[in-house]
Amino acid sequence: MKVRMTNLQLAHKMGSTNSEKQLINILLGKNSTPKKRDVFVRSSNEDIYFGNYTSNVGKKTNYISKDILTLINNDNSCVQWEGNVHFLRDGRTFTTDQIPPINTSGLKEIKAENNCIDFGKNQYFKYVSGDGKEHYLYTNDHGPGSIFSESLRGAPYDGILERYSMFWNYIGTAKDTVYIAERFPLSEVETYLKEAGIQPGFFTVKMGDTETTRFYSTGKYNGMIYNQKRYDQQYEGLTKNGGILCKYEPGSVFKIKGKEYVLSEEHTLDIPYGEDIFDIENPDNYRFGVRID
Repeated sequence: MKVRMTNLQLAHKMGSTNSEKQLINILLGKNSTPKKRDVFVRSSNEDIYFGNYTSNVGKKTNYISKDILTLINNDNSCVQWEGNVHFLRDGRTFTTDQIPPINTSGLKEIKAENNCIDFGKNQYFKYVSGDGKEHYLYTNDHGPGSIFSESLRGAPYDGILERYSMFWNYIGTAKDTVYIAERFPLSEVETYLKEAGIQPGFFTVKMGDTETTRFYSTGKYNGMIYNQKRYDQQYEGLTKNGGILCKYEPGSVFKIKGKEYVLSEEHTLDIPYGEDIFDIENPDNYRFGVRID
């Protein structure tokens, strides 16, 4: 005679493997899967973040939200990881495949306009190096740099990108850049400025929440990049108080970028503001202590 077992009896009759235990719990109406932290994901909408991001065509992926992406790219210290799982400070987690890749075809190259280069804020862009290769960056709250979310996805280290971002962060945030040659060869400085479309004279750098004005001098015997305060101090010494030129006789002729200026009785020069006063040739044929003949 056949005996009809109940679900409970059937469950207890089965073995003790994990799969069998899971089936037992299902039959008993229980869930044996341990609780995990909530995973913060967005819907599988293929329209990703202002068009800067895209997923594989036809593949639906629960990507992290735009806010989370901005958070980790602005502050890489806010996320830790173990293997393929990433943890935010507030307890939310996501996996590597939930980080959306960049759609590089839509990224623009940052160039100066009216001698102002604006890297924006929370903005993705590209830099094209001299060899024609494209490098992709992100401007966070402080300045441009590599895209941390791409690093989490496994992007290789890009030394050219890091050098480029180091230069512009230095130009945009350093208290004084007069000793820039200690960090960057002047030929490299000139290349970066030329690539960006920066012309000699005053120029502005905007990045994140900062805006800085610098002076680009093309004099052969100087540091090339000066902050506005240093320019103003030099300009006042040459045109107002006469302190810099007190040892020279009135009527002495100075040259700035080849243009002659005659020293007044007050030991000052009538120089228009904005001239390259760091490229000045003294009557005794010296330029900043370096003989030019």
